[in-house]
Amino acid sequence: MSNTRQSTSGTGFRQERFCSSIEFERGLMANLVARRCSRLIRPEDRELIWFLQLRSHQDGGLEKFVEDFIRFLPNPAQWNPEQLRSELERICLDPAIGFNPNGRLKHFLWSPLLQYQARHIAQQRAATVVTELGQIVNATLDYALNSRCMVLIDGLARMGKTFAAKAWCQQHPGRARYVQVPSTNDDIGFFRAIAKGIGVSININSKAQELRQRIEDALQPGDLAVVFDEAHYLWPNSHYRLARPNRINWIMTALVNHGVPVALVTTPQFIRTQKEVERKSSWTSEQFIGRIGHYERLPDRLSQNDLAKVARALLPEGDRKSIATLIAYAEASAKYLAGIDYAVRRARYLAAKENRSLVSFIDIKLSNTQNCAEFQLQSLYGHFPGSTDCFLPLLFSREFKWRQRRQIPVKQSQPFLRISHGTMAKEWQPHHRGNELSGH
Repeated sequence: MSNTRQSTSGTGFRQERFCSSIEFERGLMANLVARRCSRLIRPEDRELIWFLQLRSHQDGGLEKFVEDFIRFLPNPAQWNPEQLRSELERICLDPAIGFNPNGRLKHFLWSPLLQYQARHIAQQRAATVVTELGQIVNATLDYALNSRCMVLIDGLARMGKTFAAKAWCQQHPGRARYVQVPSTNDDIGFFRAIAKGIGVSININSKAQELRQRIEDALQPGDLAVVFDEAHYLWPNSHYRLARPNRINWIMTALVNHGVPVALVTTPQFIRTQKEVERKSSWTSEQFIGRIGHYERLPDRLSQNDLAKVARALLPEGDRKSIATLIAYAEASAKYLAGIDYAVRRARYLAAKENRSLVSFIDIKLSNTQNCAEFQLQSLYGHFPGSTDCFLPLLFSREFKWRQRRQIPVKQSQPFLRISHGTMAKEWQPHHRGNELSGH
């Protein structure tokens, strides 16, 4: 008898027959690694095991990790990659590997692995640009991890919260996992996102309750912190008046109650939706609020120094005019910090079309002109502190009209742009789309 997974001779070709291939299960399963870590005494040993588990789920799996690790070792030629990979799998899964008299895991690879992990974390930190907002996010996540509690990080969109949260997780590969909450309203989508983030086995027929049990087995021991980004999607996306916040309830009872460090990274939409859920249903938020160990409200804007840090990180070859233009574009655009990234991507594309490896100021100028249809851009001159007079993009007409209607005064102490709107010349400040624009 044939089916989609096993076909007898002479039956038609079915693509599904390869779904159960062992090649799709190279990553170490988090629920099994958690059971192995429960046998370890030292936190450093458990952290290293989880570091290896994470690397097994990244591009190339343990095979790629073994290649990098062998190059790190003193005598690379004496190591067999296949045997080394098998030995690493045993370290992560086999509880029979014992301890030395000091309680450290007894294995000849242990010291080199700890050194490799330390170097990897140092490289991640060195490669990350940290703004003032990023420092606040890092401090809040550090508190959640050390205090084993739930924290809520609330800030406006496009301020770099997601980048900071991801970077922090990458700098704690043996202690934290990043999960982006899906916008869908079903349980299976939610648990699939968590399973993918922590490395639990997923197949097309996995049921929500099966995934939930594996996730709880992996997280409830408390070795890993979970950072939920886009946390406003934890609330039910439904107009049904009796809809309960099942995702929030599960986080409280299955994670926070078991001492799992949890961070919710969100926008002001989170609190607004919470109030709406309370208004529509009989659910009350006292227990949820009582479990929040710390609430952090992020600043509504970044300094120009922080914007310059981001611009220089994305465009190392940029001159002062290019950096100043990117800063002005970010402050004027609704995309804000993401606007710098999009502008640099467009500029690199334009430079590559002309077979150039480095981006010039003209590329930045053209990328600002072409990047967004809501902008009306012209070649103008302005002045930013610490820079020479340079081209700055014309700010988009929608925000200009918004300021005109509200007659917002211009603060002469801040950098300005002289823009032309129709037949009328105006002086106007590059304005951050903060609380005034969003209505908060």
